[in-house]
Amino acid sequence: MLNKIIDIVKQAGQIYKSAGSDLGIEDKGSAVNLVTKYDKMIQDFLFTELEKVVPGCKFLGEEGDDNKELTDGFCFIIDPIDGTTNFIKGFQHSAISVALAKDREIIIGVVLDPDLDNLFYAEKGKGAFLNGKPIHCSDCDLAHSLVLFGTCPYEHELAHKTFELTEKVFYKAIEVRRGGSAALDICYVASGKADLYYEMILRPWDWAGAYLILREAGGYALTFEKNNLDANKIDSLVCGNQKVLEEFYEILQSE
Repeated sequence: MLNKIIDIVKQAGQIYKSAGSDLGIEDKGSAVNLVTKYDKMIQDFLFTELEKVVPGCKFLGEEGDDNKELTDGFCFIIDPIDGTTNFIKGFQHSAISVALAKDREIIIGVVLDPDLDNLFYAEKGKGAFLNGKPIHCSDCDLAHSLVLFGTCPYEHELAHKTFELTEKVFYKAIEVRRGGSAALDICYVASGKADLYYEMILRPWDWAGAYLILREAGGYALTFEKNNLDANKIDSLVCGNQKVLEEFYEILQSE
């Protein structure tokens, strides 16, 4: 099943790469929450093809007004382009993200970076991989960490808290970065390219595809309140190794 899902995601990557100058950009209620015709094309393609792999499955996808709830049985959680603003601007840091859950537990995760042809994937209990090679989280502390963070672009009221927190993290880490794709940022932590990622508000499709990849790579992901992630909730997220998470929570509690 994993290989079939990977093949479909790779085909979706070709739709992404076919984008011309007319992206068909629309806003979804605000000037910063954007969607393109390619978001819609990729999601429609994934819905159609993945249903052939798991007949009768449900879908939880970012675009459209379809079901937004994770249910029992098989359910795909999809973000057709995570990092739409990056895609629009030609800033090459976007992802096609697909998770498959069974009875509300994620059992497969696939995240494709179509710009760099990097394919991250994992199946429960079988490890995490980047382009066929095993990946693992780093084991460094915060002082030796490259930190990624998100700015909650749809919730500007959290901007001050985000940047206040990030200033504190910045003084204790090597450096901080804002990438603009939660799925890729989590995969970067899973593969040791970065060491910590956090954001105060994320939707389930932002993190679901990358979550299992991170866990199978030895990493942890929790909310800011140290709760487990729930794919039926909009919530905060922080991920990394156990050591760096402990240091992050110390900073968070000092605010």
